[in-house]
Amino acid sequence: MQTFSEKIYLTLTPPSEDDPVSDHERIRQALVERGYEQVTFPLHILQTLYPLCRDCGFAITVTLVIRAHDWVVTAVEPGDTRGTHYGLAVDYGSTTVVMELVDLTNGDVIAQEREVNGQVIYGTDILTRITYALESPSHVDDLQKATIQTFNQLLSKLSAQSGINATSCPIMILSGNTTMIHFLMKLNAWSVFASPYAPVTADPGWLWGSEIGMKFDGVIYVIPAASNYVGGDIVSGLLTLDIHRQEEPRMFFDIGTNGELVIGNKDWLIAGAGAAGPALEGYISRFGMRAADGAVDTVKIDGPQLTFTTIGKRPPVGICGSGIIDLLAQMRLNGWINIAGKLEPDASERIIFLPDEQEYAAVYATADESATGTPLYFSQTDIDQYLDTKAAAYTMVDCLLETAGISAQDLAHCYLSGAFCSHSDLESAITIGIFPDLPREKYTAIGNTSLDGARSLLLDRMRLQDVHYLVNHVYCVQFASIPDFLIRMQAAKFIPHTDMERYPSVARKLSLH
Repeated sequence: MQTFSEKIYLTLTPPSEDDPVSDHERIRQALVERGYEQVTFPLHILQTLYPLCRDCGFAITVTLVIRAHDWVVTAVEPGDTRGTHYGLAVDYGSTTVVMELVDLTNGDVIAQEREVNGQVIYGTDILTRITYALESPSHVDDLQKATIQTFNQLLSKLSAQSGINATSCPIMILSGNTTMIHFLMKLNAWSVFASPYAPVTADPGWLWGSEIGMKFDGVIYVIPAASNYVGGDIVSGLLTLDIHRQEEPRMFFDIGTNGELVIGNKDWLIAGAGAAGPALEGYISRFGMRAADGAVDTVKIDGPQLTFTTIGKRPPVGICGSGIIDLLAQMRLNGWINIAGKLEPDASERIIFLPDEQEYAAVYATADESATGTPLYFSQTDIDQYLDTKAAAYTMVDCLLETAGISAQDLAHCYLSGAFCSHSDLESAITIGIFPDLPREKYTAIGNTSLDGARSLLLDRMRLQDVHYLVNHVYCVQFASIPDFLIRMQAAKFIPHTDMERYPSVARKLSLH
């Protein structure tokens, strides 16, 4: 493996009056003889050399990290420590941050931890956080401090879980969207969202953990973005899937707090992004929640009867994204809602009228069933808001396919990434019209491609060539500039769509009820 970090064991002759070469130069010359040109020794490393090198008789291990134009020394240790060599891979999501401790000698994942991104207290969606940052310079500090606190918590957890000091790792590969990177580095993220959509940086490159306040001694490499909306997390995902090496076109759809979409093959790659994520993950409705214990995650309706399951098999406290998709699909197939998503009050006793809100709602957990002793419901307003979001997701796919000059049927495969895709039922998602009605074997729900790509790069620095290729060859579409985007969305707000010929399998299922 050609990892970004290497450990070199040196046994050097100590300095003497006849050979008074400095410790720094003595080590540098030995590294040059080993083929390591352009080695940089930061000040904090120079400060460790004396008396460490003298105390161990100059039998030392030097840890190096390769950057764009040099090798940088991240540690000098007494003795031979080549057997203990670790790095970190990070998916820096807007909702959740996942960090892995990886053994660089064999590629094994030693430990993995996740934390809710501390920024969520300033807004569950990115635009709310950007608006918060605009209110005051101190708010920019708040977002960055929340981020660093989350990273430090993860480093501490990994250390406790593994017995290995994660803060002393020489290298961290970090994958995140463009806005998240701006928050991490205390850059003004408004530039990402405001015309002409030019971020402060799309490729921040290398930085020391200590210079941004992180309790991490090593070097961080930030995977670059392809555009303001198609961030390093998507580049990382593409690195995992190798779509740019395939003959037939493929689709990669990552749904998190935002929805990012890439379609292409070895000859072309087209990408776009939009705010398709929060509602799909469950962040709408009075009782909407992320996937956690007590969240309704599956729903089954048989005529007027409804049953459900919850995460952790706990009494329900709310409903997450997968539960909402099942609920809408099952209500449509059983006549509880019509093609426009409007509730049919006579279809079930579970469809109730809310006098305060002056609207109908579908009760998925009665007062006797819920953990709170009050009924949990999905209202007509909730349905309408959800259909707006699912329509945006569908229209993103529709517009990108048209831009590419192909149809959904031309796609050889569709990769669905993100927590929403990993836990949701594909059949339900197609039934309500989030994804095209294709043979189900063309779909694969994959795991955390952002994290997988970061780990892949951590273990093979030669893949940096692929990163640069992807950044330079992905053509990014601004959906806001497509004149009929909103018109297309109106057609996609129906379940599954106004054009039922696009959904033959759903039409067949509806005909059976």
